[in-house]
Amino acid sequence: MGQGLNVDYIIVGAGAAGCVIAHRLTEDPRRRVLLLEAGGEDDSPQIRTPGRFLSLQDSAHDWGDRTLPQPHLGGRRIFMPQGRGLGGSTSINYMIYVRGHRLDYDHWRDLGNGGWGYDDVLPYFIKSENNRALSGRYHGNAGPLGVTSHSPVSELAARYLTAAREAGIPFNPDLNGAEQEGCGPLQATILDGARCSASAAYLSPARNRPNLTVVSHAHATRLLFNGDRVTGVQYLRHGMVEQASASSEVIVCAGALRTPHLLLLSGLGPADELRPLGIEVRRDLPGVGKNLQDHLHTRVRCEITEPWTFLPLPLEAQADAAREYAASRTGALAANFFEVGAFVRGRPDEHQPGLQLFMFNNLTGDYPEAGPPTRHGLTLTSYINRPRSAGQVTLASADPLDRPRIDPRYLSDPDDLRCAVAGVRWNLRILHGKAFDDIRGREIAPGAEVRDEAGLEAFVRRMSSTTWHPSGTCKMGADEAAVVDARLRVHGVSGLRVADASIMPVIVSGNTNAPTLMIGEKAADLIREDA
Repeated sequence: MGQGLNVDYIIVGAGAAGCVIAHRLTEDPRRRVLLLEAGGEDDSPQIRTPGRFLSLQDSAHDWGDRTLPQPHLGGRRIFMPQGRGLGGSTSINYMIYVRGHRLDYDHWRDLGNGGWGYDDVLPYFIKSENNRALSGRYHGNAGPLGVTSHSPVSELAARYLTAAREAGIPFNPDLNGAEQEGCGPLQATILDGARCSASAAYLSPARNRPNLTVVSHAHATRLLFNGDRVTGVQYLRHGMVEQASASSEVIVCAGALRTPHLLLLSGLGPADELRPLGIEVRRDLPGVGKNLQDHLHTRVRCEITEPWTFLPLPLEAQADAAREYAASRTGALAANFFEVGAFVRGRPDEHQPGLQLFMFNNLTGDYPEAGPPTRHGLTLTSYINRPRSAGQVTLASADPLDRPRIDPRYLSDPDDLRCAVAGVRWNLRILHGKAFDDIRGREIAPGAEVRDEAGLEAFVRRMSSTTWHPSGTCKMGADEAAVVDARLRVHGVSGLRVADASIMPVIVSGNTNAPTLMIGEKAADLIREDA
């Protein structure tokens, strides 16, 4: 066993929250921090180039997870990309910056989590943000995280906004502002033509601090205990078992799939599931791995008659774009392919938008993805903001190298199917608006012949997939199913916190990147207050 490191704090996982916490804790030179990451460095040009995001899926930068067969999706195993490397999923995601709705966080607060209402967390969003386009009450301009808007939008995106307004969706210039509902430009974590991941924004500026040690290729296998106190982490690195000790705390930031996996391997979880695997039960916590929520999306796809999309441009034009990006970080590869989107109501009794819509400036392939597009076109995506279906993450065995068993149980609540169909209908209204009449080609999916409810339901079951937003598996609260309290401390255990998307008691109305960065900012303050 390798020589152990002794520090004040160990952070497991260099994803969104882990990078934030490492940065903030090491602002005080007296705090010694060790950051463990299972993957490698994030220095690949593919990561830094916004237009290369599709090449990162199922690569060395991705865990490449698949779900268990989903009964309500025709028995399909759904591909669920999750970042593996510095920056975590912020290094491979679609770079969309959406905070969620005010009522999401007020709901967290009302569930018994004091300090997590919208007015409580807004300052942390602002603290993190360096917004190049927007300012005022809802935005920050001095934080580490670069956020930009698409201005001006492309011709295709401009037509989308016109068609959305024709469909009855009001224009909203700031989807992270006072109101979420409406259509408008999407904000993105892109700065000066490059992806602004959590690693680029938070970790890189802190790497030279002598009180921060970053160890990559360190796969955490279990937590170490002294009685009911967590004292360190055991991890596997280059085939060697090593250990590290923390005098103050261990903070697990491994994401909604691998945080519960590590806790379960360490004996924190449902006792009736752990004992049959021969795992010593340190604390019977029935909620570990439960409450798995995710955003399920369905894509409407259509050819266009104009060559307005980057793929499938001729190879010569693609090479020109690559040279332009290398020379000046401008051009097609410097921009996000997700320029515009909308938030609309999905259920008649909702007080906030239940569906998120956005346009992908390319014609994506059939499920599973069938390589790069071969035709010019567009893709209109919709997903259910607050699904009622929930699943779980469980152990396949006591072997820490066995992948977790991921079962989101998509569409297990019948109302989610109705909402998914409603999202498809919204996108069909936009697609067939007058603004697209002169460029709209053949509708590929669901197809012009599919408009009845049964046909659209079958389409959803056949084609829906994840939007990569797993959350909720170590939820915050005080009920029997809660895993952490409102200060993110694991119930019944000292010296251990969780800070990532797994602590969300209910998934937010939008992409989970921005909220997870916020969780990291707030967690750092909680840790410093309790030190």
